[in-house]
Amino acid sequence: MATKKSNGVENFYDDVLVDENLVSDQEKTEFEIDPQEAQDQAQSMDAEVSSTASNENESFGQFEVDGIESMSSYVTDDPILDAFYGSYAPADGLSASESAEVIIGADNRIKINATNVYPWRAICALKITAKNGRRFIGTGWMVSKRTVITAGHCIYMHNEGGWVRSVEVIPGLNGALRPFGSAVGTSFRSTQGWVSSKSRNHDYGAIILPSNTNLGNRTGSFGLAVKNDAFLRAANLNLSGYPGDKGGNEQWYMAQRTKSVSSRVIYYNIDTYGGQSGAPVWILTGGKRYAVGIHTNGASSGNSATRIVTPVFNNLVSWKNQGL
Repeated sequence: MATKKSNGVENFYDDVLVDENLVSDQEKTEFEIDPQEAQDQAQSMDAEVSSTASNENESFGQFEVDGIESMSSYVTDDPILDAFYGSYAPADGLSASESAEVIIGADNRIKINATNVYPWRAICALKITAKNGRRFIGTGWMVSKRTVITAGHCIYMHNEGGWVRSVEVIPGLNGALRPFGSAVGTSFRSTQGWVSSKSRNHDYGAIILPSNTNLGNRTGSFGLAVKNDAFLRAANLNLSGYPGDKGGNEQWYMAQRTKSVSSRVIYYNIDTYGGQSGAPVWILTGGKRYAVGIHTNGASSGNSATRIVTPVFNNLVSWKNQGL
């Protein structure tokens, strides 16, 4: 697995199509930020606010960010439309608690401050304009110079006219700061299973940015990997994106070990919220990041990702190459 270099950015990894029988010592997975340390610091920050304002088994323990902000400081009451509801609505018999991304118990997400460094800068806020003009938010991630991977429901909305009109892609967005600018995509890819049948197992897609953009060369990108059940059950999963309950303009992260897997889905108790649809679910191994899933759904019993299995991998690589 060679590290590639483009314009001085050393965060381009070869894709890995493997099905390992065992988790080897060389393939132990790590957290970007140690969950217990992050939780302890986040709880400590909340306690201070309350008191002053009358809120593989090996872990990676060093913070990759400058600090952790109190969650309660970033909650907004403004309504922001999650892309999930462009295809699912109460009329479908799906309630938010059954299908949208959710907080499971205490909110253990932490805010990413240094969004101008890798891997956070390769994660993008999506500002989506549906075919009928309605606005939504989502998350995507760079896999090549011009290709952004996301959930299928971020680019094809069954209840909003089909293919969206446009998506503004903003890598590393941090409040009003856009450290890499943005680009608007109008060329999209998804699967027949999602477009024709709204199949949860096929809910993934891509944005191919215009030929005059090179965002991925500046941010670096994620690798892709296919892993078997045994590997994934033992894996430490990382997930970061742009949740609407925090305003949709800030990146929030959480990590945890896998809860369970099925043939096409990875389940976890990582806290997420509407707007994080399309976020990468990745493993950190040997200092390299490989996406193993695309975050799409949630329930009070757990959130979940479309699993990168061989057919998904093949599509993602094809779309990646279209954006080179």
